[in-house]
Amino acid sequence: MVRLARDRRGFTLTELLVVIAILGMMLAGLVTVQMQGQQAYLIGSHRVEAQQNGRIALELMVRELRSATSVTAISSATDISFQYRDVLETLHTARYQLSGAVLNRTLDGVTTPLIGGVVAFNLTYFRDYDGSTNTGTTTADNTLVRLVRVQLVTGTEESVASYSASNQQATVEMLVRLRNT
Repeated sequence: MVRLARDRRGFTLTELLVVIAILGMMLAGLVTVQMQGQQAYLIGSHRVEAQQNGRIALELMVRELRSATSVTAISSATDISFQYRDVLETLHTARYQLSGAVLNRTLDGVTTPLIGGVVAFNLTYFRDYDGSTNTGTTTADNTLVRLVRVQLVTGTEESVASYSASNQQATVEMLVRLRNT
């Protein structure tokens, strides 16, 4: 103990510089790991957002389309109007329409945005369909529609650069047979 108290040399400038350089490299490594973790989180959360948006919109559309009693209008491949009965047998008029990057749902005259971040929305109308060959006869006559193929590509609702790894997209598709027509 007495011996330590007598040795008062301290550290040389070279020793201090070596320690500072080592600490700097360790901090740079920690910052790099933190930034990569944050980027991975953003990519994952944007992927989940795109998938959930597509899944939620598709489930609602499919449920209502399956219960459709009639397709009332086929304005385009991104717009459909139909009537359906709910579980209480109440007749509703529904419309799904793409406006920019927002998929709107109009129910009994009240329009609400269903999801944002829509990259593509495409409806194909069939009067008959052969499941064994995955081919069908398309129709533009709303009274002949028996099946509808719904294709939806969603992305994140917040703007992300197209070249960014955070620019995640999800594609969902379903072939819906109208049960009540």
